[in-house]
Amino acid sequence: MSADKLNLLNFSAPRIRLLHLSWVAFFITFVVWFSHAPLMGHLREVFDLTTEQVKALLILNVALTIPARVVIGSLVDRFGPRIVFGTLLMLGALPCWAFAMANTFEQLAVTRLLLGFVGAGFVVGIRLIGEWFPAREVGLAEGVYGGWGNFGSAAAAITLPTVALMFGGENGWRWAIGVMVISGVRGDRRMAYPVD
Repeated sequence: MSADKLNLLNFSAPRIRLLHLSWVAFFITFVVWFSHAPLMGHLREVFDLTTEQVKALLILNVALTIPARVVIGSLVDRFGPRIVFGTLLMLGALPCWAFAMANTFEQLAVTRLLLGFVGAGFVVGIRLIGEWFPAREVGLAEGVYGGWGNFGSAAAAITLPTVALMFGGENGWRWAIGVMVISGVRGDRRMAYPVD
Protein backbone atom coordinates (compact mmCIF):
# COMPACT_ATOMS: atom_id res chain seq x y z
CA MET A 1 0.00 0.00 0.00
CA SER A 2 1.42 3.39 -0.91
CA ALA A 3 1.17 6.46 1.27
CA ASP A 4 -1.43 8.04 -1.00
CA LYS A 5 -3.68 4.99 -0.46
CA LEU A 6 -3.48 5.09 3.32
CA ASN A 7 -7.10 5.13 4.48
CA LEU A 8 -7.22 7.50 7.43
CA LEU A 9 -10.90 6.76 7.95
CA ASN A 10 -10.48 3.01 8.40
CA PHE A 11 -11.20 3.02 12.13
CA SER A 12 -11.38 -0.78 12.20
CA ALA A 13 -7.59 -0.84 11.78
CA PRO A 14 -5.85 -0.57 15.18
CA ARG A 15 -3.06 1.62 13.81
CA ILE A 16 -5.55 4.12 12.37
CA ARG A 17 -7.40 4.31 15.69
CA LEU A 18 -4.05 4.77 17.40
CA LEU A 19 -3.10 7.55 14.98
CA HIS A 20 -6.29 9.44 15.72
CA LEU A 21 -6.03 8.92 19.48
CA SER A 22 -2.43 10.10 19.41
CA TRP A 23 -3.19 13.34 17.59
CA VAL A 24 -6.11 13.96 19.96
CA ALA A 25 -3.73 13.49 22.91
CA PHE A 26 -1.19 15.82 21.28
CA PHE A 27 -3.98 18.30 20.56
CA ILE A 28 -4.98 18.26 24.25
CA THR A 29 -1.38 18.83 25.37
CA PHE A 30 -1.10 21.89 23.13
CA VAL A 31 -4.45 23.28 24.26
CA VAL A 32 -3.23 22.94 27.86
CA TRP A 33 0.24 24.27 27.12
CA PHE A 34 -1.03 27.35 25.28
CA SER A 35 -4.07 27.96 27.49
CA HIS A 36 -2.70 31.05 29.18
CA ALA A 37 -2.04 33.13 26.07
CA PRO A 38 -5.65 33.64 24.90
CA LEU A 39 -6.71 34.29 28.49
CA MET A 40 -3.92 36.77 29.21
CA GLY A 41 -6.31 39.72 29.08
CA HIS A 42 -8.39 38.15 31.85
CA LEU A 43 -5.29 37.24 33.83
CA ARG A 44 -3.79 40.70 33.48
CA GLU A 45 -7.00 42.25 34.77
CA VAL A 46 -7.75 39.80 37.60
CA PHE A 47 -4.19 39.70 38.92
CA ASP A 48 -3.30 43.30 38.00
CA LEU A 49 -0.21 42.00 36.19
CA THR A 50 2.54 44.31 35.01
CA THR A 51 4.07 44.00 31.56
CA GLU A 52 7.15 42.39 33.13
CA GLN A 53 5.01 39.80 34.91
CA VAL A 54 3.21 38.94 31.68
CA LYS A 55 6.56 38.49 29.93
CA ALA A 56 7.78 36.33 32.80
CA LEU A 57 4.73 34.04 32.51
CA LEU A 58 5.31 33.68 28.78
CA ILE A 59 8.97 32.78 29.31
CA LEU A 60 8.24 30.41 32.19
CA ASN A 61 5.74 28.54 30.03
CA VAL A 62 8.54 27.39 27.72
CA ALA A 63 11.49 27.37 30.14
CA LEU A 64 11.32 23.65 30.98
CA THR A 65 10.03 22.45 27.63
CA ILE A 66 13.41 21.57 26.11
CA PRO A 67 14.70 19.59 29.10
CA ALA A 68 11.22 18.08 29.48
CA ARG A 69 11.39 16.76 25.92
CA VAL A 70 14.64 14.99 26.77
CA VAL A 71 13.12 13.51 29.94
CA ILE A 72 9.89 12.48 28.20
CA GLY A 73 11.89 10.96 25.34
CA SER A 74 13.88 8.87 27.83
CA LEU A 75 10.67 7.77 29.56
CA VAL A 76 9.20 6.75 26.21
CA ASP A 77 12.27 4.59 25.59
CA ARG A 78 11.84 2.95 28.97
CA PHE A 79 8.06 2.58 29.37
CA GLY A 80 6.67 2.94 25.87
CA PRO A 81 4.77 5.76 24.22
CA ARG A 82 1.19 4.87 25.15
CA ILE A 83 1.87 4.64 28.88
CA VAL A 84 3.95 7.83 28.86
CA PHE A 85 1.33 9.78 26.87
CA GLY A 86 -1.47 8.69 29.21
CA THR A 87 0.63 9.52 32.25
CA LEU A 88 1.65 12.90 30.83
CA LEU A 89 -1.99 13.81 30.28
CA MET A 90 -2.92 12.75 33.80
CA LEU A 91 0.00 14.47 35.52
CA GLY A 92 -0.37 17.55 33.33
CA ALA A 93 -3.86 17.98 34.73
CA LEU A 94 -2.41 18.73 38.19
CA PRO A 95 -0.49 21.95 37.40
CA CYS A 96 -3.27 22.91 34.99
CA TRP A 97 -5.81 22.65 37.79
CA ALA A 98 -3.44 24.51 40.14
CA PHE A 99 -3.12 27.25 37.50
CA ALA A 100 -6.91 27.62 37.46
CA MET A 101 -6.92 27.88 41.26
CA ALA A 102 -4.00 30.33 41.50
CA ASN A 103 -4.51 33.44 43.61
CA THR A 104 -1.13 35.13 43.26
CA PHE A 105 1.37 35.90 40.53
CA GLU A 106 3.83 33.50 42.17
CA GLN A 107 1.33 30.65 41.93
CA LEU A 108 0.68 31.49 38.28
CA ALA A 109 4.44 31.49 37.66
CA VAL A 110 5.12 28.12 39.29
CA THR A 111 2.23 26.43 37.50
CA ARG A 112 3.22 27.85 34.10
CA LEU A 113 6.77 26.61 34.69
CA LEU A 114 5.48 23.11 35.47
CA LEU A 115 3.14 23.17 32.48
CA GLY A 116 6.20 23.38 30.24
CA PHE A 117 6.37 19.60 30.66
CA VAL A 118 3.08 19.25 28.81
CA GLY A 119 4.76 20.85 25.80
CA ALA A 120 6.89 17.72 25.53
CA GLY A 121 3.88 15.68 24.44
CA PHE A 122 4.73 15.80 20.76
CA VAL A 123 7.86 13.71 21.34
CA VAL A 124 5.74 10.75 22.42
CA GLY A 125 3.66 10.61 19.26
CA ILE A 126 6.62 10.80 16.91
CA ARG A 127 7.90 7.53 18.35
CA LEU A 128 4.42 6.02 18.56
CA ILE A 129 3.59 6.74 14.92
CA GLY A 130 7.03 5.53 13.84
CA GLU A 131 6.36 2.17 15.51
CA TRP A 132 2.91 1.63 14.00
CA PHE A 133 3.44 2.75 10.40
CA PRO A 134 5.91 1.47 7.81
CA ALA A 135 8.48 3.82 6.31
CA ARG A 136 6.39 4.36 3.17
CA GLU A 137 3.45 5.68 5.26
CA VAL A 138 5.11 7.25 8.29
CA GLY A 139 5.47 10.68 6.68
CA LEU A 140 1.77 11.04 6.02
CA ALA A 141 0.87 9.58 9.42
CA GLU A 142 3.25 11.94 11.24
CA GLY A 143 1.91 14.83 9.16
CA VAL A 144 -1.62 14.05 10.36
CA TYR A 145 -0.36 13.66 13.92
CA GLY A 146 1.68 16.86 13.89
CA GLY A 147 -0.80 18.98 11.97
CA TRP A 148 -3.86 18.18 14.04
CA GLY A 149 -1.88 18.13 17.27
CA ASN A 150 -0.37 21.56 16.69
CA PHE A 151 -3.84 22.85 15.93
CA GLY A 152 -4.43 22.56 19.68
CA SER A 153 -2.76 25.93 20.19
CA ALA A 154 -5.14 27.55 17.69
CA ALA A 155 -8.10 25.75 19.25
CA ALA A 156 -7.12 27.17 22.64
CA ALA A 157 -7.02 30.66 21.16
CA ILE A 158 -10.42 30.20 19.52
CA THR A 159 -12.34 28.42 22.27
CA LEU A 160 -10.99 29.35 25.70
CA PRO A 161 -11.96 33.03 25.63
CA THR A 162 -15.44 32.02 24.47
CA VAL A 163 -15.78 29.43 27.24
CA ALA A 164 -14.54 32.00 29.77
CA LEU A 165 -17.16 34.48 28.54
CA MET A 166 -19.89 31.82 28.70
CA PHE A 167 -19.11 31.21 32.37
CA GLY A 168 -18.74 34.94 32.83
CA GLY A 169 -17.48 37.04 35.66
CA GLU A 170 -14.04 37.40 37.11
CA ASN A 171 -13.63 33.61 37.39
CA GLY A 172 -14.75 32.64 33.89
CA TRP A 173 -11.15 32.00 32.89
CA ARG A 174 -10.80 29.53 35.77
CA TRP A 175 -13.81 27.55 34.55
CA ALA A 176 -12.42 27.52 31.00
CA ILE A 177 -9.18 26.01 32.30
CA GLY A 178 -11.17 23.52 34.40
CA VAL A 179 -12.96 22.28 31.29
CA MET A 180 -9.54 21.57 29.77
CA VAL A 181 -8.45 19.62 32.83
CA ILE A 182 -11.44 17.33 32.49
CA SER A 183 -10.65 16.79 28.80
CA GLY A 184 -7.05 15.87 29.57
CA VAL A 185 -7.95 13.44 32.33
CA ARG A 186 -10.54 11.74 30.13
CA GLY A 187 -7.95 11.36 27.39
CA ASP A 188 -5.35 9.63 29.57
CA ARG A 189 -7.09 6.27 29.85
CA ARG A 190 -7.88 6.09 26.14
CA MET A 191 -4.30 6.93 25.20
CA ALA A 192 -2.71 4.37 27.50
CA TYR A 193 -4.77 1.45 26.14
CA PRO A 194 -6.31 2.50 22.82
CA VAL A 195 -6.12 -0.70 20.80
CA ASP A 196 -6.67 -4.42 21.32
